[in-house]
Amino acid sequence: LLIYYPRNKMLEVKSIYLNRNKKQILSNFNLILKKKKMILLLGENGAGKSSLLDTVVGLIKPQSGEILIQGKLLDEIDNKKKSFFTYIPHEICLRDSFSIEENIKIWLHLNSIKLNNKQIYKKLKIFDLHKIKDQLVRNLSHGQKKKVTLTKLLFSNSKLWIMDEPLNGLDEKSINIFKLICKEQIKKNGAILFTS
Repeated sequence: LLIYYPRNKMLEVKSIYLNRNKKQILSNFNLILKKKKMILLLGENGAGKSSLLDTVVGLIKPQSGEILIQGKLLDEIDNKKKSFFTYIPHEICLRDSFSIEENIKIWLHLNSIKLNNKQIYKKLKIFDLHKIKDQLVRNLSHGQKKKVTLTKLLFSNSKLWIMDEPLNGLDEKSINIFKLICKEQIKKNGAILFTS
């Protein structure tokens, strides 16, 4: 038996039912994200946007339904998730007692990406973080922390980016840089799913 799966589908969410705290968050939810496309999920706080993204990346298990990334079930790619997608959650996932540069190096190590200091410095310049690369994260503003988090995208090799409220806390200049980064990802046959 051969199953044909269109190569242009990056992500498929099929008939997801999700309950949390005895409340139904998602009911028969379906979504298809194709290559070179971007989907923005809009909704009020508590509407279930974060829960959906956590389900898509496998942090929450739905009551029923399935998630396919590049034609493979989420369970099938369990140990290889990092090569299939990059997830930027709503929470700032940085270590307070480490510098910007150290946080980036930790993330690179966890994702098995090897770069030298010059390459890292070049990427830090994009969000204007190179001048403060040695500052501890605890001393940064919320906007600066957000820029450090989004800088991770610049090192990502995955075709699918999933982001929860990436624009929250960014100034206009940084939002424009973010838009350019997303355009580049789409040009490279990538796809993006994000919330606001």
